[in-house]
Amino acid sequence: MSNNRYGGVDSYAAFFIAYKAKTLIRSPFFTRDDFEDLQQELMLAYLHAWPSFDESKGNPKSFIKAVVNNCAGMIIREAESQMRWTGQKELSLSTIIGSDDSAMEMMDIISGEHSIWGDPFASKSHLAVEQSMDIQKLLADMPEDIRMTYELLKDQSITEAAKATGIPRTTLSSKAKRLRQYLEELRLEEEK
Repeated sequence: MSNNRYGGVDSYAAFFIAYKAKTLIRSPFFTRDDFEDLQQELMLAYLHAWPSFDESKGNPKSFIKAVVNNCAGMIIREAESQMRWTGQKELSLSTIIGSDDSAMEMMDIISGEHSIWGDPFASKSHLAVEQSMDIQKLLADMPEDIRMTYELLKDQSITEAAKATGIPRTTLSSKAKRLRQYLEELRLEEEK
């Protein structure tokens, strides 16, 4: 006797739908409690698609597999988009964590130097941002000819820049010397 509990449904379809539902509950998105729901969803997809099956164009088993596999893929994509991982919980960055005495917002904990992820490079990344801002301010205040020299020599040597632009190497060397003098003067001013 068949284990097909769906009267009037192809026995292969019932078997393959049960198999696919068992496969889905092994994923991290679903539990054993979801088995019946998954099976019903897959069965509905099969029942909706079956009237469009044309026996002259293909094998019924291949059609059943394709419909059920496509539906299972859509179920997984939907579960991923809903982030249904077991134990995951969404929190606002303004959520208060801790007791009244030591309460902090989630954002403060995450962005702190000793953050919940323990980022040892957090303070260095702040330094990099500050340095980048300082460089941008320095470039904005720099005379245009010196700034152009800086941009030209930022990523290449004097020889490479001379070849790329057609400017004589000696000319670029003297411009690089003026750039170094300008930066040295700024450094001396800041030390005062």
